[in-house]
Amino acid sequence: MTPTTREVATTWFKALTEGDLDIALGCLADDVEWINYDIVPGYNDAMAWIGTYRGRDQVLETFKTFGGVVEVNHEELVDLVVDGERAMGVIYERSTVRETGRVFEIEFIQALTVRNGRIVRWKSYTDPSQILRALKRD
Repeated sequence: MTPTTREVATTWFKALTEGDLDIALGCLADDVEWINYDIVPGYNDAMAWIGTYRGRDQVLETFKTFGGVVEVNHEELVDLVVDGERAMGVIYERSTVRETGRVFEIEFIQALTVRNGRIVRWKSYTDPSQILRALKRD
């Protein structure tokens, strides 16, 4: 039986907040469209992991890039809304930029589209100013 959108979203967010990358990646369609913010040159391009990617392998690379720059201290699902094939999760994150030692706190939205029991599209929304401040070298 194919998991529902709510079941997939719940599995995704649980795996993500618990740091279980294998289970999280298993929620993604092979050719998932992954949009981690729109790049604005000269503004948010210091976040080396952002951009648009296709497929699990590219998503895994963005996770590795992010993990090389940032240590996630705490992440939790604050809210989840599901309607048909769409799910939106609000995530609270507190992390430390490895190079600067600066901590940032953000809430961001992950918008998921689920078809046939897999996430086929993922898009993230947030105000990146806290991250950019933490990345900035003196």
